[in-house]
Amino acid sequence: MNKRIKGEFEEIIYKGEKTPFSLGSLAVACLCLLLLIVATFTQLNLVHYWPSIELDEGFVINTKQYLYIPQIPLVLFIAAILGARFGILVIILYLLIGFFIWPVFALGGGLGYVKSYFFGYILGYFFAIVFASRVLYFDKFSYKSMVYASLIGVLSIHFCGILYTGILGLFHLVNFAFIKEALSTLSGDKIIYDLVFSFIFIMASVPIKGFLWLAMKNYSKPKRDARTTHEAREMRRIERQKAENA
Repeated sequence: MNKRIKGEFEEIIYKGEKTPFSLGSLAVACLCLLLLIVATFTQLNLVHYWPSIELDEGFVINTKQYLYIPQIPLVLFIAAILGARFGILVIILYLLIGFFIWPVFALGGGLGYVKSYFFGYILGYFFAIVFASRVLYFDKFSYKSMVYASLIGVLSIHFCGILYTGILGLFHLVNFAFIKEALSTLSGDKIIYDLVFSFIFIMASVPIKGFLWLAMKNYSKPKRDARTTHEAREMRRIERQKAENA
């Protein structure tokens, strides 16, 4: 009895499997979509020490205040929770809502948003989710894979954002004088914050996914192969004949 209960309990424990297709997985994907929309309009007021170099005093440590939007770390959190397939689904739904239903993007919505320099960063979400999830699931969420996933995910998003903004500048859709200021804001010190918070969010995803796995796991029992069942039946029949002949 205890062995049976222990076996059933081990079946519902998350052991690094990929996210299965189930109603629970779709529900978690919708929850992640809601969190992504909320993170777009959330600002964290961070006050901390920050090293800097001044002409008079040289290397000093000052207090810095920074308004941080945790959208990129949440994208990597989604990659860790859902994997590539459902993570991409969340980003596609996010784009469809922003284009046709509600202005859920940082600077509004509508199809005209493709001309915004922010849109390149959203396109980078697809690459970040694919690359980060593959690294995490390949190495079973080790600390090494979490570091690599944070680096690859954050840098791929910022690379796409910078590249897309440069393309907009070449086609004169964005003023070149404005590009430098925009990139310094979106891809300056923010990269450091994104790396730190992405690693924290990915670490937090491990116990959270273990809890959500109760809903995401596909509990339907696999169907038995008809050929295997027929062969097993034939083996039992032959064994019975041998026993009767003996």
